[in-house]
Amino acid sequence: MDLGRLDLMVCAGLWRAILRHRWTPIASNVLIRYRREIRPFQRFRLETRLLTWDATNVVIEQVFVLEGGPRDGQVAACALFKGGIYDRGARMFVPIARLMEEIGAQGEPPEATAEVAAFLAAEDTLRGRTG
Repeated sequence: MDLGRLDLMVCAGLWRAILRHRWTPIASNVLIRYRREIRPFQRFRLETRLLTWDATNVVIEQVFVLEGGPRDGQVAACALFKGGIYDRGARMFVPIARLMEEIGAQGEPPEATAEVAAFLAAEDTLRGRTG
């Protein structure tokens, strides 16, 4: 899954800025639902897409899809990921507006689906329990 997120950052043109500023990608929360086994040497495709974002974090969906064999096209696992880019020098997450500036993009975040809202609410609840 890390490679899928790295590919997304490279394709978006963000990776050079991350290296130039010595920023660090950080995972805050991941929820994964396993549906089917991926056997050794079985081919699969990892689909990674940006769902929404807030001031400093993104929510990404990653889906493992089996390729070939009797289960071709079936979903093996689906994950939601929340994270951001951390600036260790400033000791803070880099604002999404700054990241978008770095790649010459602009836009508003898509509205969170019910699943994403529940994922974020569960994270808020756990954060309250762990301090």
